[in-house]
Amino acid sequence: MWWLVPVASAAIPPDDGTWSTIQETPVRIVCTQVSGKPYCRSTGVIGAPVATATATFETLDQHQAQMGAISKIERLEPDVLHIVMDYPFPLKDRDYVARFAHRTEADGTEVFAWTPILHPAAPATSDAIRLTWLEGEWRFTPDGNQTRVTYVWQADPGGSIPDVGAVRKQAGTLAIKDLAKACGTSIVSP
Repeated sequence: MWWLVPVASAAIPPDDGTWSTIQETPVRIVCTQVSGKPYCRSTGVIGAPVATATATFETLDQHQAQMGAISKIERLEPDVLHIVMDYPFPLKDRDYVARFAHRTEADGTEVFAWTPILHPAAPATSDAIRLTWLEGEWRFTPDGNQTRVTYVWQADPGGSIPDVGAVRKQAGTLAIKDLAKACGTSIVSP
């Protein structure tokens, strides 16, 4: 179970900021800059209620088999995960260790915010590029008996990437697609 405490995420861009659309479907992805850092926001509706989406997210490490873009999820503490993202050859995988915090907003939106941390149980290795700056949040908003999922992340993939825009599109799409699959459903609309 996640800790129900706030995590400082002052850098997360506001909804009313200046965003540029890079993809409309199957999920809508927009990107912006905050203090020189790139952020992207991916939004899609999945065919599962909020309770299912949040329960699945809270036990993400138990759903690794449904995650096409993730090669490893290890729970280090109740609110700390080590996540290894599977990048295609010849690129190196990326990984990060993050502390998650859960809160519920007045409109019923469930928010899981994360910030990067160092953890002795997940030292950096030569097998992956460690993303020590990666931060963001997942938002699960009721949409009838479905869930509007919004994923906001600090979108610097680290290392040398020939097409960063393609990586951001893939990351934003696969994050919501993999979560929907773990919930036993699919993306129903952007």
